[in-house]
Amino acid sequence: MAKQSGGMPKIDEDFMKELISQGVPAKRESQPDDAPQPGGETETAHEGRQTETVRVEKPTLRKRKGGTGDYRETYFQKVELADRQPLYVSRTTHEKLMRIVTVIGGRKVTVSSYVENILLRHFEQYQDEINALYESHFQKPF
Repeated sequence: MAKQSGGMPKIDEDFMKELISQGVPAKRESQPDDAPQPGGETETAHEGRQTETVRVEKPTLRKRKGGTGDYRETYFQKVELADRQPLYVSRTTHEKLMRIVTVIGGRKVTVSSYVENILLRHFEQYQDEINALYESHFQKPF
């Protein structure tokens, strides 16, 4: 990551706004021209026939509830952690979390609250799959 002379990392504000509003990065790696674009349309031509347009559905990777302003309401709520436990993440992940909390959250919540909210939402979304995987790996003693 490039550092400015003041020691503060340069933050692309437009990218962060796009990330918040849509939940996906605005900048994507370029795909080959002949590869079908997710969520786009592809055209197929048959010998001597008209060109037909086929809609390719983009697979959804996550379930979204609410609109664009929902991200702050969901993840930037202060959580009182009465019985805290340590959790270790890499330095780069911690730096990213700090930037997100500082810029988007306006220092109203801590990194711990932000991570707690992310994990609670993750458990809520994937509880059925987690339970199924857990049960498939659980071995009965007899």
